Amino acid sequence: MRLWDGTEIMKSMVDHGLSQWSTMAEDLERTLSGRIAQVVEALAAAPWGDGAEGKAFKAAHFRDGGPDHMLTQCAQIAKEIPDAGDRVRKSVDNTLRTDAAMRADLEALRRAI
Repeated sequence: MRLWDGTEIMKSMVDHGLSQWSTMAEDLERTLSGRIAQVVEALAAAPWGDGAEGKAFKAAHFRDGGPDHMLTQCAQIAKEIPDAGDRVRKSVDNTLRTDAAMRADLEALRRAI
């Protein structure tokens, strides 16, 4: 389908690319989930110890949310990446429907003149 500026959206190519995106996103989400669990487990082991130096390290390490904040953001991003493919698919579908409706309106107007 040709749009006004000479670009062309080929639905089959979009679908193929978004299929690859979905596969990548699912793999990424699985991998990140496992890595997050590993980091949480390592943090739970409290390898810094109970001494004064360990307590000082822990306080500095966990300041402003520390790794917990990073892990929360990582989990959120892992969920948003698959959703991006769905949003692109909806945008492309909406664009193609709008373009078809505009073409039909123009054709009806041309026939009426």
